[in-house]
Amino acid sequence: MKRLLFVLFILAIVFNSCQTKTKVMPVDLTAAKNAVTKVLDSHWSAVKVKDADAVIALVTDDFLSCGTDSKEFWNKTDMYNTIKQMLADTSFKMDITIDKREIRIAKDGNSAIALEQMFMKPFSQKIPVRTIYHLVKINDIWLIDFTSTGFIPDNEDIGKLNKALE
Repeated sequence: MKRLLFVLFILAIVFNSCQTKTKVMPVDLTAAKNAVTKVLDSHWSAVKVKDADAVIALVTDDFLSCGTDSKEFWNKTDMYNTIKQMLADTSFKMDITIDKREIRIAKDGNSAIALEQMFMKPFSQKIPVRTIYHLVKINDIWLIDFTSTGFIPDNEDIGKLNKALE
């Protein structure tokens, strides 16, 4: 019995020592955060110059966007068509100022969640908007694979909004 336990012990040591050790490279969170910031800034720059192709170049092929309306669920093609139509309107001015931006990088450095809070003046000058992004790093390039945009009224204004919708 002792021999069997000894043989099993030796086999366990040999088996464990033969396992390949994956070396985890440390992630430069500051560089990742800067890269995500650059993607978000590029997005808004493209919107301001009304370049739908540049906007859509920043998203993955399986992109999903949830707009401010409950019926707005857009894939990459839907989003491109919507943005192209919106930006083609010469009277449309995307006047926004981002009041708050938060970026959280995953510990493995391959994905991030970002949020931006702002007023989108073409749509409302009284109700702030929050967009939440999920970004992924594919072949060292950060791309947006999900967005969700929603109006976020202050709590004290919800009663007024409910009354206005009666």
